[in-house]
Amino acid sequence: MENFASYSHSHSRAKARVRFGVGIWLLALAGYACYSSLWWGVLPVAPATLHFYLGYRLLHSVQA
Repeated sequence: MENFASYSHSHSRAKARVRFGVGIWLLALAGYACYSSLWWGVLPVAPATLHFYLGYRLLHSVQA
């Protein structure tokens, strides 16, 4: 079980980077959809916010 914990802890920064990347992608998708006057353009904003929050928490759990 110790190997799993060390693996999870050592890859937290990579997971945070992926979360930030997905969040940026979702915001870009929302921006493009809103620019194109599509009604669903505001829907990806909530998941993007969640990805940014979880990435922030991962980074701060590594530093602590």
